[in-house]
Amino acid sequence: MKKIDASYLKKKINQLNKKIHRAERQGNENKIWWRKMKLEKLKEKLVKISA
Repeated sequence: MKKIDASYLKKKINQLNKKIHRAERQGNENKIWWRKMKLEKLKEKLVKISA
């Protein structure tokens, strides 16, 4: 099983941000919405691990 630490979560957040920006340029609102939901979950996990 993969070890989930702060650096791993930051990497995933950055990848997701890139996907969100790409979807915004393409005008795909559905993908933007789902990816923002996932982004919030990752940010919450990062805060929980950092605290």
